[in-house]
Amino acid sequence: MMQHKLTWVSLLFVGLMAVSCNVERSDKYQALLAERDSLYTEAMAAKGSFDQALNTINEIENALESVRAQENIIMMDNQEGNTNKAVSEINAIQQTLQENRNKINDLEKQLAEQGASSKALKQTVSRLKKQLEEKDVYINNLKEELQQSQQQIVELNKQVTNLNQNINELNTNIDVMTVQNAAQQATIETQDAMLNTVWICIAKQKVLVEKGIISKGGLQKEISKQGFDKSQFTQGNKRDLDVIPLNTKKPKIMTNHPESSYEITVAEDGNKVLEIRDKDAFWSMSNYLVVSIK
Repeated sequence: MMQHKLTWVSLLFVGLMAVSCNVERSDKYQALLAERDSLYTEAMAAKGSFDQALNTINEIENALESVRAQENIIMMDNQEGNTNKAVSEINAIQQTLQENRNKINDLEKQLAEQGASSKALKQTVSRLKKQLEEKDVYINNLKEELQQSQQQIVELNKQVTNLNQNINELNTNIDVMTVQNAAQQATIETQDAMLNTVWICIAKQKVLVEKGIISKGGLQKEISKQGFDKSQFTQGNKRDLDVIPLNTKKPKIMTNHPESSYEITVAEDGNKVLEIRDKDAFWSMSNYLVVSIK
């Protein structure tokens, strides 16, 4: 009886094996296996594409964060007057934005070709694309403002250069005028000195005649017009002359001077002194004072 059962089980197993072998060799089974393998391959490819898309998104977000940091640096450089450096940094940002726009375009093409239907993924791509566009507009405006600032600085530098040139020209003119004024002042002082210079000679009558200062005729009391020895005279400034000591008790004024313009007085030592009361009147007739003494 036991042997009969074993024989039945064996026959059943052989039958099942035969059926199984027939199923595995069937076209339907092989088609199912191929479809399974294809779906697995597609799933793995989709997973790889999704991972690649996430990596690209992360790269773009990191780039945007870097751009935000660079914007602060640009503003600081601009405030410190480093406009050339700021423009150079803006150019670098624009290049970064262009590179990430290219990544977005490639990612959109990839998703379209693969027929990706993830709504969240598409929304993320759209959001990043919008942020890149906004950054691009902002950076372009900032670059334009910096370029205008540079132009204004160039114009201001030109104005400063022109002002410095004008100042140099004015300084040169002032120097020339200073020299001219000094020369004019020297001329004025010379002319003033000449106009106010007087000549005084106090000597005995014999000496005055010998030197040709007065004529031989005692009554003709005037300086000889020519030929007298000027070395006998003492030069003075009529504005400073108030009192002239005559060093004699018997002086005689030989030159013509209004009598009302002076007075002869006696000093403590008994000698006479000439006191000029009206300087302009005293020297109005002659710039020479000749006094004969005994």
